[in-house]
Amino acid sequence: MSYSDTESKEKRINEHVRSLILQSKEKITRNLQVETGRILDTRIKKIEIFNGAGGKTYVIEAALFTALAGEIDGGVVLKFAKNLENEVENANLLSKILIRRQNDWENWKKNNEIPKSIRKYPDVVFAPEVIHVISEVNTLILEFLSGFIPLLQVFTEPPERWGYAGYALARLHGHERQKVNLQLYSPLFNLLQNTIDQKFLDYWTQVLETSLGGVDFIHGDSHLSNILVSPMRIAWIDAMMLPRLDRMDDIGYILSHAIQEFVAININYRYDETDFLNTITRSWVPLILTTYKNTYDISQLYTRLPLDFFIGTHLIIRAELWELEIAKALKRLGQRFIYEMPISNLIQS
Repeated sequence: MSYSDTESKEKRINEHVRSLILQSKEKITRNLQVETGRILDTRIKKIEIFNGAGGKTYVIEAALFTALAGEIDGGVVLKFAKNLENEVENANLLSKILIRRQNDWENWKKNNEIPKSIRKYPDVVFAPEVIHVISEVNTLILEFLSGFIPLLQVFTEPPERWGYAGYALARLHGHERQKVNLQLYSPLFNLLQNTIDQKFLDYWTQVLETSLGGVDFIHGDSHLSNILVSPMRIAWIDAMMLPRLDRMDDIGYILSHAIQEFVAININYRYDETDFLNTITRSWVPLILTTYKNTYDISQLYTRLPLDFFIGTHLIIRAELWELEIAKALKRLGQRFIYEMPISNLIQS
């Protein structure tokens, strides 16, 4: 494709997105904190594209030109969905749950002091509401967001990313205490039978049977690009909203997503697999779990933490999406987590 062809394509995308934003201008202004008057026009500044299980998601930085407030910086989340009805339902459900979680957080603060280690994180965690649905093109637009950046792009150093991720996940899950609906994991265990020895599947089944780490809904597609960060707020997007599953499933997913990216980038550089496994176990996991536990104490929920199982499982599933060498590496790492239990053993010791 020539430079002019690329430029023309970008122009068409910008015009299309601009048109979609202007179609939603009346609902967009309801979500702003200032009196704007009418939206006269918009200018697209930057478009980030993310491919997920449910379709393409566009995080769009834009400027709104308003009658009373002049130019306002911000953006929208635009989702081209494979199953529009399902995506709208999940977005609305996520928004309602995080409203409830925020109310719980406000009540918790009345009787508890926020640990110093998490005071640096935004107090408000929410999910943007659906403000417009365009069924003709299977598109939903989520409310106008000002100054948000995907967590993946906020920090160059992993420690800060994992701290934010642990806090955001803890606020997403809240301090529920309930048993996991193990029957919902049956297809997963059946899938693993071709890859994992049965005695280990039996062991992890018992671990999940005793877990009290279940929540009404887990996010189901938690990764660093689905957590949007601003100085004052954190926004979750693109949830699958899977019911009555274990909160460690989300943490295993977010870690496995980062692991696959590392493996894909470094597969040709002969990285040491055992060293990498130790880095995950002794650096990444403590960073995310420490912040998580400082936000909500989960010490009474588990006799043994099932995080090794979920990291391993998601890596084995992800292996199917990659070419041969990367797939082998992901599968091998997944098996090592499930068999060797490095995180669980470290915590127990």
